[in-house]
Amino acid sequence: MYEGLFLLDNAHASMEWDNVVKHIHDILQKNGAEILKTEKWGEKKLAYKIKGHKRGTYLLIHFHAKNSAITTIKRDLQLSDYVIRSLIVKDDKIEELSQAVPAEGTAEKTVGAVPATAEKDLVKESDVSLKTADTV
Repeated sequence: MYEGLFLLDNAHASMEWDNVVKHIHDILQKNGAEILKTEKWGEKKLAYKIKGHKRGTYLLIHFHAKNSAITTIKRDLQLSDYVIRSLIVKDDKIEELSQAVPAEGTAEKTVGAVPATAEKDLVKESDVSLKTADTV
């Protein structure tokens, strides 16, 4: 599974959003990708100019594709007039996280809970601070 984050030309994205998304979907599907999820992250001010753009619109797409297709997809994205930058990352944990959507009401219960590994880290840090306090 891949996660693609696309920085889009704000002028095109604000005026013809559906066409821009369809263009990126077409690039992915032309190379055999199966699109699982598309999410608009919205318009953001860029920290510095990229190809003369001060603002851009982010688009996140999760998709399945063959490893060999990624090079072709990246090349096609570089040739696109709509895409300023793109980042494609392969990660199997993304699939696990997208499937592990908490049921209603369980999110509130887990907010206050501290994971077991975090508790162990806290204990270790407190032990270190006690040891350093003893030695000083």
